[in-house]
Amino acid sequence: MWYLIDTGFKGPYYNMAFDESLMDVIEDRETVFLRLFNFKPVSISIGYHQKVEDWLLDLEKKGILWVRRRTGGRAVIHCNDFTYSFIFHRANPIIGGNIIESYKKIAQAFKKAFDILNIQTSIQRGKNRNMRRPRSPLCFSATSISELAWKGKKIIGSAQFRNKGIVLQEGTILLDEPGSIFPEVPGMATLREARGSEVTLKEIKESVVRGFKEAFSIHFESYKENSLKEELLEKYSSPEWNLGTHA
Repeated sequence: MWYLIDTGFKGPYYNMAFDESLMDVIEDRETVFLRLFNFKPVSISIGYHQKVEDWLLDLEKKGILWVRRRTGGRAVIHCNDFTYSFIFHRANPIIGGNIIESYKKIAQAFKKAFDILNIQTSIQRGKNRNMRRPRSPLCFSATSISELAWKGKKIIGSAQFRNKGIVLQEGTILLDEPGSIFPEVPGMATLREARGSEVTLKEIKESVVRGFKEAFSIHFESYKENSLKEELLEKYSSPEWNLGTHA
């Protein structure tokens, strides 16, 4: 059964806790969750192994909340963006497999979504060696294998976490520039830039859902339960977790 969840605008700790909670309610290899969500207030999520650097602490002093994700990768600015999570069993017959296999399959769905928006993208077959930019702590600074690019720029950033056969993939698409308060993101493409006009949150949500339906020939059911676990909410809001001293 494929379920669609739209939790709207929530805080950073809630969003990360909700995703991990969904991993615990996968009933079997046929169960799949596609969750659409946003961040309020404006926030930053950092990768599981990422170091907490001065630029992040400086933004915290200015009132910007941040949270450590369970997935890897680099920091993502959650402002003027669309964020998704995809939770499924590694043995799922449609989108399961190893990391590369599942990335490739999911990328096909997002490529269809961009096609619907009249944005021509390409799926990277490997790391883009033409992007010789200074290393950045931000996710959109380089494209990796099976990620989507527009004119050589990264247009979607995704990362996975796997545990006990369950896969969590989280990703973000920037609708527009996040704002001058944040560090510049080299190599980033926004939907406004790629299409040459505004893409609303409603448009990208509808396009992504349609892209998944067309790519995998599936039907979504509504998931109306709230699976959030309070202990996970406490975990993601704790300094020990976010500062990386939990291990």
